[in-house]
Amino acid sequence: MVQELVIYPDERILTPCGDVRSFNEKLIDVLEDMKDTMIANDLTALSAIQIAFPYNIIIIKDDNGFKEYINPRMIKTDGKVEVLEKTLYYPNIEISIPRYETINIVYEDRNGNVHYEEINDIQKSSTMQRKLDYLFGGTFLAKVPKFASDSAIKALASGGLIATEEICPLFSRKDYFVSFTDKVLFFMVIALGITVIKYSDLKPWISIGFSSVVLLMIGFFFYAQYEAKKYKQCTSCQIGNNIGVIVKRLSLGLIIFAISRFF
Repeated sequence: MVQELVIYPDERILTPCGDVRSFNEKLIDVLEDMKDTMIANDLTALSAIQIAFPYNIIIIKDDNGFKEYINPRMIKTDGKVEVLEKTLYYPNIEISIPRYETINIVYEDRNGNVHYEEINDIQKSSTMQRKLDYLFGGTFLAKVPKFASDSAIKALASGGLIATEEICPLFSRKDYFVSFTDKVLFFMVIALGITVIKYSDLKPWISIGFSSVVLLMIGFFFYAQYEAKKYKQCTSCQIGNNIGVIVKRLSLGLIIFAISRFF
């Protein structure tokens, strides 16, 4: 059965897909729906999530017909190349994307048998990587600089396609908090060294530095919370990284402050 394609700004494309565990009639139905949709829309490749099925399935058309890749994973990559790509999800957008030139993948067929394949054709390799992006809840705009993704979004908006949420940026203003904190910690270390060797007592400055670290990390935390709400693509792993950033810097600042109390 032909299914409706998921097109921007439909956010279902950002759903991380799950592995296929049951190789049964339901799987066969999904595979046949994917093929029917590809034929109806004259497509050469399709991820299951592009028709709103959140499964790790890709089908690519080649000279021998339709090849099914179930639970595909890249296990080896080699070489770098820029490929001019376009995708159905972003209509009328064509953009240069960094890709691996050669990839090795492991996957299963519809019977659950495991296969390995080396893909060294640049076109097929880039297609496979683009479809894998979808399986992990991403799109190719996450792989380009912010100005390029912004230009693409503006072009889509001019055509009447407007997203309800912005794409998670590759650079975040919260990085400024981290940068300033690292500089404060560096000067705290220098001040501690000067205090230890008795050149001067800079403990008051270390105290000010530690207070600054606390305030900067509080600012980082609240801005990170704001960003996580604003950008739907910001994932739990990024939130975990934010917590790690805060804990590491507060711990280092506290250690420097505590050591300075002994001198």
